[in-house]
Amino acid sequence: MKGCLSLIVKLVILILVFFGLLHLGVIDFIKDKINENKSTSQEEILDKTKDVVDLSQIDDEYSVERNMKFLKNRMIVAEHKASGQKMIIIEPKDETILTKQDIQDDKLQEKINNFLTNAKYQIIKFDRLEVTKRSEFEGFGQKIPFAKVEVEISNLPFKDMEGIIGVAQSKDGKNLIVISANKKGKYSQIITEAFYKKVK
Repeated sequence: MKGCLSLIVKLVILILVFFGLLHLGVIDFIKDKINENKSTSQEEILDKTKDVVDLSQIDDEYSVERNMKFLKNRMIVAEHKASGQKMIIIEPKDETILTKQDIQDDKLQEKINNFLTNAKYQIIKFDRLEVTKRSEFEGFGQKIPFAKVEVEISNLPFKDMEGIIGVAQSKDGKNLIVISANKKGKYSQIITEAFYKKVK
């Protein structure tokens, strides 16, 4: 009887949560986003990114998969079709999260680790992040300082990843966080630079 009562209580809570989400419009929002992603063409996605960056000149070997806002941060996600390497451009809500100066600072690794530890919503859980190299490359019509990083992730099917994190400036002078990553051993700086060179 006690177990049955517990099950009923859990069921009631789930129903209340569902109707609460329905009332707030969250479920409709999720449905709209799913339908939007199914029906949105590459041309439409590219058109919607123009207020942040111009991706119209990128080669056909890349596809832009997402253009979304999450907790007031704008995120554009592209993929190199053959390798699966991801390129991510973030227009952060807070421009001071990461700056060009931070990339060259000795405390970069500490700053990234603190940000990941204190992030309010951790979708990906990082066990380790290590900065292995710093340099710069041409992209967005400017020099982009970057740090090469290796990470260990505990809640994804693949544990080890490597790539770069850098900072560029948008057309209106805002900081944009630039990321490129792939599974460890598969990351290519050539793929990264070929993509960002065509971004305006």
